[in-house]
Amino acid sequence: MKIDRIIKASALLLAMTAAVAASGCQKEESSSKKESAPTASSSQAETSSETSKDKSSDAAASSKPEESSEEASKSNIPEEESGPIPEISDPTPDSDGETVNGIFIYDNKSYEMFYGYKDLAEEYSKAISTVKKDLGSGIKVYNVLVPTHVAIDLPSKFDDMCSDQNEYINDIINAYTEDITPVSTYNKLKHHCNEYLYFNTDHHWTALGAYYAYQEFARVAGIDAVQLSDLKEGRIEGYQGSLAAISGVETLKDDYVTYYTSDKDIDTTLYDGDGTNPRDYSLIHSYAEGANAYGVFLGGDTPILTTKNKQGNGKKIAVIKESYGNAFSPFIAYTYSEAHFIDFRYVSINLKSYLEQNGIDEVIFINNTMATATPARCEEMIGLASGIAYTADNTADEEASEDNTAENDTAAPDTYDEGTDGDTEEGAADYTDDNTEGYTGTDDTEDYTGTDDNTGDYEGENGDNEETNDTNGEE
Repeated sequence: MKIDRIIKASALLLAMTAAVAASGCQKEESSSKKESAPTASSSQAETSSETSKDKSSDAAASSKPEESSEEASKSNIPEEESGPIPEISDPTPDSDGETVNGIFIYDNKSYEMFYGYKDLAEEYSKAISTVKKDLGSGIKVYNVLVPTHVAIDLPSKFDDMCSDQNEYINDIINAYTEDITPVSTYNKLKHHCNEYLYFNTDHHWTALGAYYAYQEFARVAGIDAVQLSDLKEGRIEGYQGSLAAISGVETLKDDYVTYYTSDKDIDTTLYDGDGTNPRDYSLIHSYAEGANAYGVFLGGDTPILTTKNKQGNGKKIAVIKESYGNAFSPFIAYTYSEAHFIDFRYVSINLKSYLEQNGIDEVIFINNTMATATPARCEEMIGLASGIAYTADNTADEEASEDNTAENDTAAPDTYDEGTDGDTEEGAADYTDDNTEGYTGTDDTEDYTGTDDNTGDYEGENGDNEETNDTNGEE
């Protein structure tokens, strides 16, 4: 009896245990189901959360213009031109062209022939190396070298008529004796050879040609380049330049001068050649006209012009230039927070001291090949170096002869209106800016009367060979 009760009790206990166990399994399964449901729901919530975070991040990014600008700037560093160089269009393949008063005429365009050679290239290279040595290792120097129009848009059938400017530029680069960063614009311009890069009637390039050179500089320097689409284009019609006047050819293709302005807040100041007498000025002179239309850029060959750009890239730079640099300079002004444009032909400053006083550690030298092949330009550049005079054998000599010296205390020209183009009958009386004290805002070619082959075989306007490249004054 007792045993039967024990058995029944044990069976009951086992049954209860089984029931409890079964109940527990259901709870775990139920719990598992409950946990698995939130997992799917959690995935949706996380996706929603991530989407929300992305939108929040986008909104945050849009509220940080500096970061956005920095990202944009990375995409605006120009790329190197690649691919085959296009053939230059030749609408008159059967024509051999003609030379008139020392100017080559082809397809109703005027060209200066270039005859630079290796010795002249090395002379210029030594000049710029001398200046770089004086400036020291703390100053980054870029040398922007610009071919003239004969190298870019004259058909290849005329290649043997003058020197190879690409080879000449490479001769300059290979002869540096100091740490100078070369910027050859030859390849860049050659890839755009069928565009309006140079004037038909003048020895200068257009703003478009200068912009492509600026892009190449920006690529080498690794900086954000301003886009033409962000600038406002203006145009001055009816331009007749120096080569039209020299040649006397009246059938040359019409020219116009395109310029670009920016909405950025830029203050511009003009100084005398010794860095004194500051006065308010304009970067672009849209009222320039006729033979003086190239003066739209900087007002012409100003000695020292500075710009301060409140929306610039936070950097300072100096541009040492001749007249080709005038069309190039506005793009630098639209890029840099502070830029100093110095025409080395019309100043009497110690460049090293000037840079130190203004906190500048980057310098661009920009010259066209004709200028680099002119010894007088080399002398003037050497004059920027402190305590150094230039001698004919390319050596630095502290006691150079009086005629050949370019010391830093040399007086600047009393006025810069001697820059009036030789192709103007009336000069630029109607183009004078009140702030320039006699400066006419024109190019420096008053004494330019013919082509310069840089070998002393100069042919003047009257066909006499009395002038030499030293007195050309063209660039």
